Amino acid sequence: MKHIIFLFAALLPLAIFAQKTEGEITYTETVKLQLDFGDGPEAEEMKKMVPPTQSFPKTLYFNANASLYQDKAGTEGEGDTEVSGNSAGGDFQIKIQRPDNKFYRDIAGGTTLESREFFGRNFLITDKAKSPAWKITGEQKKLLGFLCQKATFQLDSATNIVAWFTPQIPVPTGPGVNAGLPGLILEMSLNGDQRTIVATQVEFKELPKDALLKPSKGKEMTAEEFKKIEAEKMKEMGMESGGAPGTMRMIIRN
Repeated sequence: MKHIIFLFAALLPLAIFAQKTEGEITYTETVKLQLDFGDGPEAEEMKKMVPPTQSFPKTLYFNANASLYQDKAGTEGEGDTEVSGNSAGGDFQIKIQRPDNKFYRDIAGGTTLESREFFGRNFLITDKAKSPAWKITGEQKKLLGFLCQKATFQLDSATNIVAWFTPQIPVPTGPGVNAGLPGLILEMSLNGDQRTIVATQVEFKELPKDALLKPSKGKEMTAEEFKKIEAEKMKEMGMESGGAPGTMRMIIRN
């Protein structure tokens, strides 16, 4: 009996370690809205109608081989905003929605699959997993009891990304496109507080077989093909494309 107890005690730390490569993380994603309504008293009234930020819960399912980032189940439409009124003698409507996006990462295979809603159309985008040139700094802090390290990445001249990852969860993934560090990302920010994603709960557990299903909604295409469609639509709308992937859609109707 003593030998059996000793064997169990010896295997217990290995079981606990294994659990730390599989589970579910809940994040709060917050986007700062930067809307230009112009000048004048009517513009000021419109600004008061629209909240300065939008926040909504997201979920990351993960194991050692794959991860899936998506809306938290049961929160569809949460954080959406719709405002209507009258300005300069005409009616207006402002609708701010988060699209129905899912991001799947095949860690073992080095590929990604993203289901993205873009101006009312759905696309299924395949790509090779990107390896950003992260710079790991010496800064550390604790998040939800995990010791995290700070890493930064300059996406382009106007976009700076900061991530806090923990080697205590040894899976090189994170929320959405953010990954490639020696540990799971629990917090990230884009250009300060323009967009933030912060973990609020970490739960290690064996996932159901259907938790990491690849997304299948949308027209299949490569990342390069989607970029062309995105650039053409942005040009048509008089907007700029590129930079970090967006998380919200704004519709303004006069």
